[in-house]
Amino acid sequence: MGVSEGRRRKSFLGCLLPWKSPSVSPVEAIVVKTRPPSKDLGTHLPVPDSEGPPELPVRAPDRLISSVVDQNDLRHLSFSRPEGSLNPRLQDALEKVNSWDEFDVFKVAEFSNGRPLYTVAMALLEQEGCLECKIDRQKAQKFLTAVEAAYQPSNPYHNSTHAADVTQAAMVLLKSGNAMFSPLETFSLIVAATVHDLAHPGFTNDFLINTRHERAVVYNDRSVNENYHVSTCFRIAANEETNIFSGLTKQEFNQCRRMIINAVLSTDMTQHFTLIERFTKGKLAEPDVSKWEDKDLLLQMVLHAADLCNPCRPKYLSVKWAELVLMEFLEQGDTEASLGMDVTPMCDRRSVVVSTNQLRFIQWFLRPTMEECRTVTGDAFFEAAMRSLEETERHWQEHEKLALEGKANPHAGFW
Repeated sequence: MGVSEGRRRKSFLGCLLPWKSPSVSPVEAIVVKTRPPSKDLGTHLPVPDSEGPPELPVRAPDRLISSVVDQNDLRHLSFSRPEGSLNPRLQDALEKVNSWDEFDVFKVAEFSNGRPLYTVAMALLEQEGCLECKIDRQKAQKFLTAVEAAYQPSNPYHNSTHAADVTQAAMVLLKSGNAMFSPLETFSLIVAATVHDLAHPGFTNDFLINTRHERAVVYNDRSVNENYHVSTCFRIAANEETNIFSGLTKQEFNQCRRMIINAVLSTDMTQHFTLIERFTKGKLAEPDVSKWEDKDLLLQMVLHAADLCNPCRPKYLSVKWAELVLMEFLEQGDTEASLGMDVTPMCDRRSVVVSTNQLRFIQWFLRPTMEECRTVTGDAFFEAAMRSLEETERHWQEHEKLALEGKANPHAGFW
């Protein structure tokens, strides 16, 4: 076990176990670390100064945000500056933000000094004209800075790089077809994508439920992580400095909030088949989705597809994502074993076969989702995505064959 992994588990258990004592309430047991960044299950918002404020209870969202953002820290990423002011390599990576096959979020993460989510989201808000009308640029910058800081960099998969990738994917999916979306709908999707895994603990809903974690208690075992993600989004926006919604009317905000909540909750995999069924019924009523007056269900479907579609990326990216999600699952399995719990099969390093898991995921979930989304994205995008998916599928089929023959490590992919 690595040092960082050991610290991560220790921090997590420190949040998990204390509230079982009658002298400690569930809410008091989870504390937010502001400096240095902690790996426990609170909202972590590192501040730019050298000292940082003391530990704060999770019930003080307004205090969590007030000193997070230093304007000097944002200048090198301001998209209001003339073209060419960005790092040339970052500029080159961002020029591909509308491309499915050429965009590489890992390059954006590297060239933006670990700020991929802020960088991608600001680029898309700029591109879609959101910053020219009702969205205050500085508040958007501070909101996205706080959001990115709340993602856990210690998570191999559920971190701000994944959020940036999903945000870019969602916008490509949205703009590939003929359906017309209002500026408010487009803005809502961008925000929903940026926060869809906000402050993810690196553990599944079932783990939080089975360990009686405080979040599971608060959300009654229903979409525990997803409810926390979207709740944290609006807690961040509750502070005036980071209120990205401040320019909206009350009616617009209510509509935007509803779309964001519904979209984020739709990313819970336990809702997958329900979402597909609702979408199929909607198409039976009106096959031309561009004529749908209420785009809420379309936005849910787009974000859900964007969250699943790593295997539809070029093979070198899809394999990398598969290995990262496996790393996170195996860490959960190790924690389950250390707690004396039954180890979740997909998290058990003694038996999991990554190729088999990937092939089942593609066949049972991803391919049907993309086929449904074809009515949103159009044929050209669908066919391009399917070409990449088929290449990825062949990769894992070959790997599964080699693993079964004892010629490949079943717990890893290959390039």
